[in-house]
Amino acid sequence: MMTKVDNTPQSAHLELDLDPQLMQDVTHVYQKYGMSVTTAIHLFLQQSVSDQDLPFDVELSPKQFQAEIAREKATGDLQSLAAVEALWPDCPDQ
Repeated sequence: MMTKVDNTPQSAHLELDLDPQLMQDVTHVYQKYGMSVTTAIHLFLQQSVSDQDLPFDVELSPKQFQAEIAREKATGDLQSLAAVEALWPDCPDQ
């Protein structure tokens, strides 16, 4: 008898570099719903696939937007940087 071996990965891993204060704040937010940050990210991704879009409207202040641009430039992630800039094409001081 031949046994079929399933070599597909059971899960993919995602590594994020987050500001420690952001991680603390977001952990507090999701604990109110009885979920971990990992579960919240999973739900976000599932909703994105379901909507074929971001599951929310992006409403960044100019200060928040500039902080995100600076973070992306510092990491050298030009693909993400382009995506962030596309969300707000007329942002001052880009």
